[in-house]
Amino acid sequence: MKSYFLPICCAWIVTAAQAQPVSRAVSLPEALRLSIANSTALKKNQLDRDALENRMKEGKSALLPQVNARFGMDYLPGLPTTFLPANVLDEPGGYIATTLGQPWQFAGSVRVEQLVFDEAARRMAPAANVSRSLYDLLADKTESEVLFQTASVFYQTLQTEKLLGAVNANIARLEALERNAQLQLDNGYAVPTDVKRVRVARTNLESQRYNLQTGVQALQQTLQFLCGIPFEEAISLSDDSATPGADSARWQTLSLDLENTVEHRLLQRQIELNRIQTRSLRGEIVPKISAYATAGILAQRTDANFFAERQRWYGLAAVGFQVEVPLFDGFRNRRKTAGMVIERRKIEEDLRLLGQAKNLEFLQAGGRFRGALQTLRTQAENTALAREIAEKLALQYKEGAISLTDLLGAQTALAEAETQYWQQVFHYKLAVLNLLKATGNTGLIMQGE
Repeated sequence: MKSYFLPICCAWIVTAAQAQPVSRAVSLPEALRLSIANSTALKKNQLDRDALENRMKEGKSALLPQVNARFGMDYLPGLPTTFLPANVLDEPGGYIATTLGQPWQFAGSVRVEQLVFDEAARRMAPAANVSRSLYDLLADKTESEVLFQTASVFYQTLQTEKLLGAVNANIARLEALERNAQLQLDNGYAVPTDVKRVRVARTNLESQRYNLQTGVQALQQTLQFLCGIPFEEAISLSDDSATPGADSARWQTLSLDLENTVEHRLLQRQIELNRIQTRSLRGEIVPKISAYATAGILAQRTDANFFAERQRWYGLAAVGFQVEVPLFDGFRNRRKTAGMVIERRKIEEDLRLLGQAKNLEFLQAGGRFRGALQTLRTQAENTALAREIAEKLALQYKEGAISLTDLLGAQTALAEAETQYWQQVFHYKLAVLNLLKATGNTGLIMQGE
């Protein structure tokens, strides 16, 4: 019997272990990497970049030789009449009406054209690199937004989990207090009201715990959506808040370098692209030169049998240059150039406003960061003091030196202090996040700070 008992127990333990859902530990850097890899906005930015490259190749095709072939066959039931001078046929004066050609006519040709000089295209050439830079900057901006959004949800989830942990700890303390009060009631040292008051306080915390559990679930699902993690896969977040505020010296040294922010560089590239387009428009008034060569064959027949023997085909060929000189376009080019100048002035106004807005954002983010850091330190001291008072009063209550009202008051003060402390921890985290965003250093979040 014993020989079968041990294998059965081992198999049961293994099965039970496999049945336990294993949660996936997710750190902040991993969540950020997953969200970048899963971001639809970033994938669309890359597709836009690919589309830009395709449009550039399409534009370059105009600089290559253009080859066209034309073939046509016509049947003329009535040949056109032409008037020839009579002296061509050695007849006196006037004109003679005659028909030329035959009813069936065939012609085919191949024409090759090569653009030799186009000032507008030459001036537009630098726009390729500027456009690439624009799309790269847009991708950087989108990535920063994805990082900021994911980090915000990550911190909010951690905050709610910490609040849930504090509530669970308070419920455990109240449950122990309730058992103690019930024991004192059974021994005649307490009144029923004491037990009921503890029970009411515990019930209120249990309602708060249910709301927090629902909030944690919703935030985790949001984070899974951003990171592309299946909803049926359980996750647990790695806690990096053991020593909040320890990194404050690093963030206090951050400064605003406006010209290195993505928003500033985007507007600068737009101005540069606008100037290139304006110069290209002005280049359209310069004549265009192209070369061409054409070759073909033609034939005329009395019937449709063009490939009959002893029927002649006649060749033709031509080469040359052609110059296209714009003389008057109804002031279209001038109006378009003026419109581009207006657009550039608008972008310059956006650039000026951006400078003021970024300075304001940096000042406010810095102020919130310093305030959050100071409040965090104060709240940490307040929580430690509240815990010390609650522990001392709990001992005094067991000794009968204080009333239950005093102890419940201390427990409530400790619960509020812990709640405010964990809220402030993540207010500080979000303040750091906003400071990084204001200074254009959102990418530092990837380091897991």
